[in-house]
Amino acid sequence: MMKINFKVTPDVEAKIEGALRKAGDFETGGILIGKKVEDNSFEIIDVSISDEDNKYSIASFIRGVKKSDLLLRKHYKSKTGYYIGEWHSHPNFSLSPSHQDIATMLGILADDNYGVMFNILMITKLNNNKLDYQGYFFHRNLHEIIVLEKSPAPNILYK
Repeated sequence: MMKINFKVTPDVEAKIEGALRKAGDFETGGILIGKKVEDNSFEIIDVSISDEDNKYSIASFIRGVKKSDLLLRKHYKSKTGYYIGEWHSHPNFSLSPSHQDIATMLGILADDNYGVMFNILMITKLNNNKLDYQGYFFHRNLHEIIVLEKSPAPNILYK
């Protein structure tokens, strides 16, 4: 099985954690902005929090487009990252994708408007009041979903 790593920046982790606290028992989510760091390794550098349409419940979430579109345009213009996938929370369920989650991600791959060969799904929740998440990799040419491995946090050297 192919091994693919992903890293989420501390700023993105904090942004998602804040959105989860605000949403409580309701699902929330948005898009992932990222970049390929090396072969089979990705870094998530930004996320949208799509709460503008209030289309969420304890077991579902529909991503709004306004905030996501603004974030995509910002990163496209500055060439800092690109659309790499979707994220949403499972506050009352496991970090495994549901059948609907899988269908949504496969639908994005099949949709020429997205124009992507792969995408990442990141499912999040608060466990013991701390952010927990798992990533999944989908590709047009693969007939399996690859569970992403979290890259270890970089070593920080203090002067």
